[in-house]
Amino acid sequence: MPRPSRPLHRTAAVASTLVLAAAFMLPAAGAQAAHGGDARPTGSPSSTPAPPSPGDTGHEEKTTHDSREGHYAAYTLDPASPLVLVNEHHPLHPRDYVPRDLVAVNGSGARMVPEAAAALEKLLAAARHDGHELIVESAYRSYDYQVGLFRRYTSMYGEAYASRISARPGTSEHQLGLSVDIGVASGQCSLKACLADLPAGKWTAAHAAEYGFIIRYPKDRQEITGYNFEPWHLRYLGASSAQAMREQGIDTFEQYSDELDAIRTARQAEARRKAAAAEASREAAAERARRIAEETGWMPEWARAAYGR
Repeated sequence: MPRPSRPLHRTAAVASTLVLAAAFMLPAAGAQAAHGGDARPTGSPSSTPAPPSPGDTGHEEKTTHDSREGHYAAYTLDPASPLVLVNEHHPLHPRDYVPRDLVAVNGSGARMVPEAAAALEKLLAAARHDGHELIVESAYRSYDYQVGLFRRYTSMYGEAYASRISARPGTSEHQLGLSVDIGVASGQCSLKACLADLPAGKWTAAHAAEYGFIIRYPKDRQEITGYNFEPWHLRYLGASSAQAMREQGIDTFEQYSDELDAIRTARQAEARRKAAAAEASREAAAERARRIAEETGWMPEWARAAYGR
């Protein structure tokens, strides 16, 4: 598959610690208030808790660097496709999309679409066989959950800061049921960049593609993805696509989606060129037949049928 000739810029990684699993557990009353759109700070400014650092939420952490994720084309907008690109510049359509079917992963409370869940269970089993006890930290998160979370952070810290520590509703990959946050059973480096340095993290990076997963937000690619390094965040693409990315040395899904779109555009252009050439050939043949008819009074049967002579 040819690579599109598009410039890729690299920046230094902003490695950040990502923790605070409590962010996954919104109080029920707060979630209801946020869903109703009436969430507001209830305390005085002096009682507002200090904001967590961007890496301390356990959710997608936006980079503070200028990013170019909007420069990459979405190969498909179908949220049910494993190849759908979702980010701030390519939100879900519809934004409140809910997967048709979700199943529990590996007996946990976390859910994913069936194809991704089955692939993840194989990955977890293979890791266990090789001596690494991986666990599921989080998987599917609904639009309503993301609305409540984002409004909660906005009411506490303001929208600008909230957008750094949590994906806006309708732009989180977790809503697809195709993404999962993993960790190790010991809890070491939970939702932190240092997971990549653990044996289990290294195993995951080396073998994820065999089961159809990629590290969705790789190191030193925040300028492309818009997110800092998250070695725990896996995205299911399917084995053929995940392995194609690895074989071709494509680091990010933005680049792969863009390449797929470029290839499709090139094929469509080639199909149009061939169709135009075929039409031109037919018109040339018809013109020759008309000239012969004018000169000899004879016209081929196909031309007579086509032009009524």
